[in-house]
Amino acid sequence: SGINAEYGDNMFGFTVLSLLIQLTHSVSVTSIIVETGTGKHDGTEDTLTMTIYGSKRDAERISIGKGFTAGLRRTISRSTPDIGTPECVVFQTSGDDLWVPKEVTLNTIDGLSFSFLNSRGFGLSNMEKMTSGWAAAIGFCTPITESTAGKPRTCTIKTRTSRTKHAETDNCLLVPRIYGEHGVVLGESMDRMNHDDFKPGALDTFTYQNMQNVGKVKCLSFNVLRGDDAWLFSSATVQCDGESVKTFRNSQNQWLSYDVSEGVRFIKMC
Repeated sequence: SGINAEYGDNMFGFTVLSLLIQLTHSVSVTSIIVETGTGKHDGTEDTLTMTIYGSKRDAERISIGKGFTAGLRRTISRSTPDIGTPECVVFQTSGDDLWVPKEVTLNTIDGLSFSFLNSRGFGLSNMEKMTSGWAAAIGFCTPITESTAGKPRTCTIKTRTSRTKHAETDNCLLVPRIYGEHGVVLGESMDRMNHDDFKPGALDTFTYQNMQNVGKVKCLSFNVLRGDDAWLFSSATVQCDGESVKTFRNSQNQWLSYDVSEGVRFIKMC
């Protein structure tokens, strides 16, 4: 089930063209411009949602509607609170119909614009076809500058599920974020194809190839995108090419769940 995290091309590998601003700047999104690809099957009638991850807070599961025709450029009015500098955006779909975005732009109340280009032509669909570059969630993060950018690299995330009663999960879609000294990068969802992840006490390994190089790893976070089951992990490690293993511990025994009555949807460890 889910996305094969060992697939060679990073599903969150969009090229991002944005206005670089200070991290302290307040950013409230007022509209979203979505341009769908021009391919014969790039459009969709399914309902799409997006989550904007900001340096101050997240704007979760914003519905941007349906009816995204191939080649169409649509402006959607949506308001968010002050999220700080946008770090990452993730799109999800309600159905199996393929959607291939070409470009997405966030416009803010202060007249700033953040444009994201789907340079690799990845598609969004719950009918995952990895050989075609489809995924159940696609997203992108803010760029690092050319002066600090390194060559793409392979990163491995390992998680240890707790042995506490009910700590395991089989219905919790998680997306990791790796924070480096030069930026942030998203990994594909942590749900390997044909593999039962997150069993009690299990060590699960997720390998991400061709990830943008954001420098020395500083922090790791997990976001829950959907699901009706909670998960408790004891620790996680990150190792990227050329670096030693970085270990993060869930010292507060924080449960993760999309249901906020069972846990939190986001945890960040540094």
